[in-house]
Amino acid sequence: MILKVPLFVTNSGDKKMKPHDVQSHSKNKNQSARDHKQAAKIPTWHTNDGSEPTDETTTQCGGSEEPYSSDIGGTTVTSTAAAPQSAASLIQYETGKVKLLNQNQETRRVVQDAIMDAKGHLIFINAYPELVDKNQVALQSLLTVAKRCGAHAIKQCLQADAQYATQLGNLVEPCIPLLCHDLKEVACANIDGYFRLGQSAVKAKKLMEQHAYSYSLKFDSNDNPSPRGNTPYQGELVIFLLHTRVFNGPKSIGVKFTEHFIKIAGNKAKHPKMPVPLLALVATAIYAALFWKMFNFTGNQFSETYMFHVKFLEDLKKDVPKKFHCMMADIYESVQALKRKGGNSQADEHRKALVLLDLDGMGED
Repeated sequence: MILKVPLFVTNSGDKKMKPHDVQSHSKNKNQSARDHKQAAKIPTWHTNDGSEPTDETTTQCGGSEEPYSSDIGGTTVTSTAAAPQSAASLIQYETGKVKLLNQNQETRRVVQDAIMDAKGHLIFINAYPELVDKNQVALQSLLTVAKRCGAHAIKQCLQADAQYATQLGNLVEPCIPLLCHDLKEVACANIDGYFRLGQSAVKAKKLMEQHAYSYSLKFDSNDNPSPRGNTPYQGELVIFLLHTRVFNGPKSIGVKFTEHFIKIAGNKAKHPKMPVPLLALVATAIYAALFWKMFNFTGNQFSETYMFHVKFLEDLKKDVPKKFHCMMADIYESVQALKRKGGNSQADEHRKALVLLDLDGMGED
């Protein structure tokens, strides 16, 4: 249900003014213009006093006849009309824009969980979906989450109302590429340190040849890198990006989908493994950062590089499955080891800080 919100405009009518009303009218006119401009910025409802039909301000997709009150931007907006309401009702501005924070709690929860579900699609299926596919990813995630959460009214509207589905999908879809963007930003900030580039674009170009940047590297006395051929996709920057942007913190994507990593384990030891789309995405982010180093330009799409890494990894899986599974499990374990190292460092820092603490010398009540 889309709850369209008309502008509330004070109408002074066509009543003739008396001479002594001219000054007052001028002030009222200016005030009315300011009110009109402000009304365009915040959503509100007409109070239905019987002079206007209710269906001009609402469209229904199930619900009950309960008054609705919302606190938006510090302004409490209340509908006193007996307008149909349900968990699937949406509040939208006169311009048609829908903001997530303006919606009811159940809708916000469904959208937020759908965003996380859509990011799972990037990790396990395809990190560079086409525009049309992104629309479908957003819609499918919304349907999946609505069903899982028992939000039946929202699920019904998603299936029956194209406009409603588009409005909610527009809240999810822009968040889908954010993981790609975050990985690229962190890679850009760390390529100089990890690859010892300095100001050299020549070193960056050499790393891009044959995609050497995805390997673990060794450096000579002049800090020139060369890849270790037996450690593909196990470079320090690869592990660092996986740790900081995918597995860092209880709310991170990798932690939210922990059980899926275990399910994709196909080797005899049943160790969790990195999925191909995620590893290809991280490698593509490093490529994009090196590309920026050379050309001072960041493109929005590196889908060809991504598809190269997907095919490279899939070929490894087909040609040397045991080595492939071992490698993917080793990468997963390297990320977990980096997490444990970070935790140990914090614990050690905590112990060192306690040495300075003089509890006996502290005052007490």
